[in-house]
Amino acid sequence: MTKLATITINHHHGEMIRKTIESLFSSAQEIEFESFVINNVVDEATTAWLTENFPLVTMIQNQASSGFAENINRFIQSHPKFDYYLLLNPDAVCMPGMIETLLGTMEANPEVGISGPQLMNPDGSVQSNRRRFANLFVLVLRILHLDAIFKHIPAVDRYLMKDEHFTEPTEVDWITGAVLLLRKKALDKVGLFDERFFLYFEDEDLCASMWRKGWKVVYVPQATAYHVHIAAGRNKPFSKASFAHIISAIKMFIKYRGKITRYDD
Repeated sequence: MTKLATITINHHHGEMIRKTIESLFSSAQEIEFESFVINNVVDEATTAWLTENFPLVTMIQNQASSGFAENINRFIQSHPKFDYYLLLNPDAVCMPGMIETLLGTMEANPEVGISGPQLMNPDGSVQSNRRRFANLFVLVLRILHLDAIFKHIPAVDRYLMKDEHFTEPTEVDWITGAVLLLRKKALDKVGLFDERFFLYFEDEDLCASMWRKGWKVVYVPQATAYHVHIAAGRNKPFSKASFAHIISAIKMFIKYRGKITRYDD
């Protein structure tokens, strides 16, 4: 039997994470999985709520806050028995059949290392969580938030794949980390997240690594989830998250020598 673990990191997400866990268990009734919540901070209210309402959820309490990559890596290293790991942000709400559809796609296509669903905004519009790899020009536009001022910049629209219409599972450069299904066999070959990225770009980097090691990344629009899309690094330009976004962007382009592609040059 396929072994699946779901991983959600809680960092004072309160009511939001409750909706995530409720949706997880109500939407995936046809498949067995083990659910884990990593408390990245002390959150007694959420811990008490989970204990009372979802006693099957295993809670892991961090002694100190860690970045996304480190949290996920430590979990996978300490829980190696699973065949798949579903990364589920605390601002995501699973729709019925999401996990079954993602898992079915990967089971039918053993060359796929990562898959992700179609994400939707609360108003039902589609988020561009499937993307092409960024270039320096696009990155600067987004860091300076110029794409929020000047709409429909062609380079940004292409980066967000707004020129594509998705009806079937489709190979893409990368998928944002809000909801991702990872294959353990692929991780064993490729490696885990690069912990140099404390926050942001660790998802794009892992997808690039998958492609470069011969694995595929697939967007599955038939699987769906709602996503609040906190995006503190973009929505709060002078926040710590925004600073982390800039630092990670610099690290990304240093690592790939200014050109992120599916294949080694």
